[in-house]
Amino acid sequence: MRKLAMILLLLPQVLLAQESGKIESLIDEILKKIENYYSAEETLSDYQIQKQKELQKQLERIRKQLEILKKQKDLIEPEKFQEELEKIQKTAIEIQRASQELIEQSQKKTTTLSFVPSFRFRGETEIGRNDYIDGNVLVQDGDLKIYGRINGDILVENGDVFVEDGAEVNGNIYTTNGKITIRSGAKFTGEKYENFSQIAKADSLISYDRRKHRLEIRYKGIYASFGGFKQFHEDVPGVDNFYFEFERVSGFKIGLIYPRKFINTVYKPISMYGYGAYATKSHRWIFLLGLNRLLFNSNDDLFLILGAEIYSTIGTKDNWLISPNANTISALIWNNDYRDYFKQEGFNIYLETAILSKVSNLMLRYSSDNYASEVSRYIKYFSWNEKRPFRANPPVYEGNLKSISINYRVGGFHLIEGFRKSGVGFEIYIEKELGNLKYTILTSELKARLSLSNYDNFGFRLRVGASNQILPKQKSFEIGGFGTLYAFPYKAFEGNKMLLANFEYILKNPIDVFDFVNFFIFFDAGYVNSEEGKLTSGFKIKNLSEIKSDFGFGFGTESMKTRIYFAWRTDRKTPPIVVLRLSNPF
Repeated sequence: MRKLAMILLLLPQVLLAQESGKIESLIDEILKKIENYYSAEETLSDYQIQKQKELQKQLERIRKQLEILKKQKDLIEPEKFQEELEKIQKTAIEIQRASQELIEQSQKKTTTLSFVPSFRFRGETEIGRNDYIDGNVLVQDGDLKIYGRINGDILVENGDVFVEDGAEVNGNIYTTNGKITIRSGAKFTGEKYENFSQIAKADSLISYDRRKHRLEIRYKGIYASFGGFKQFHEDVPGVDNFYFEFERVSGFKIGLIYPRKFINTVYKPISMYGYGAYATKSHRWIFLLGLNRLLFNSNDDLFLILGAEIYSTIGTKDNWLISPNANTISALIWNNDYRDYFKQEGFNIYLETAILSKVSNLMLRYSSDNYASEVSRYIKYFSWNEKRPFRANPPVYEGNLKSISINYRVGGFHLIEGFRKSGVGFEIYIEKELGNLKYTILTSELKARLSLSNYDNFGFRLRVGASNQILPKQKSFEIGGFGTLYAFPYKAFEGNKMLLANFEYILKNPIDVFDFVNFFIFFDAGYVNSEEGKLTSGFKIKNLSEIKSDFGFGFGTESMKTRIYFAWRTDRKTPPIVVLRLSNPF
């Protein structure tokens, strides 16, 4: 370890060197020595070795920064060049100090951390009231909330620890970049080591990207209730930066995505996002380009953002029914394309505010869109679907629609990732058309999931839609079939007033033989009407037969993202409708 300390002492000299050739040669020399700094006689814990390796990665980044600076030396002013050198030098000195303190810690016979985790978690983690963990717990890049019992030591990197009332911890608690809070009603028999020793200083240096990651996760949590941000719950199809989608109107759409990242908005003056793809069947390019500008940031919690988008794409109003990735698989394999499409060109400007601590988001948007109808260009894709052709794509109102809208989201609703998560999410959307149609639309959605135990879970969704006028096709409310009333024909009911309620009860692994299969029962009810006038008119139900409902049961994988439904109508005797779903229903 002393070798590393001597090596790192040379780094500030490198940073102060004025000749680019000397900088390059000295950096290369130091990095060679760093690669060989581990020696057999050194005795270090795995944790300390991990931290030293992370510091080494930081040095690699500094070398790259110096290389870039060297190339730009003749293109920038000397004062700017010196300023950038000083920034790099400051970072290098911090790394040097952190590494030296790690060395000194390993030489002292004070409290040291010998930690072998039995359980590893990443991100925000919660130990429920009925949970018992016997062993050491490691949580990285997120807070740990304990309501149950842990018999072992706890280490949280880049996060806080909360031992809540009624919880029990028999062991020590360490944080490397966070606080420890023990509630008065909790039982705690160990010792607290907040920002443990010098490891915390090293951890705070390497945690810059992690802190940004945590901020991004907190922001995305606002949207997890209403479409989410995981692979099968994204508004833009594809994986990572690869745009891929198949549907019956455009065929394959293949291109690239640069997703909207909240952290880019926070840490860059202006951030860009968007996608571009080629549609193979309609033979046209589609694209979206967006810009964000951060106007206000209060303690990384309250944000005000100005944004704008311009686009020429294939739009749909059915994102709430099924994610594009799940729909691609369904359309390709089973000829079930559950989304309807239209050509959409235009722009929008929006003002967004987000309060991360309250899990809330408010967006005010002005849009100007030109719409045109699209026709189904595929009858089938694979030969086994000859007897099940694609549905015809319906025509839409063609022309320009200008509107102003406001959208508010709040709540901590979680999709099922186990059975200990509960929460409520609420969203309300109001749109006013400013052109010839002059309609007003209001939609709201309430979702809740209640954890009854470690083995069962209850969830429901209530969705309401209303308009003062008969709506164009691309704005109307439709229910029936997939995602709404499973036992009825798809989109069998359409109007400008809508009520939809979905209930489900999930039982975890009821059969020991198939411990990865969950069982669930469900009930759906919906009502649609068409009546102009007030937003509140048209909801007077004169006969219970106007409410369409179904029920059934099904099986799902452990995460419940892949499900098979068996659904029956309640108004007549019919054989069950079997539906396979590749994403959570709500």
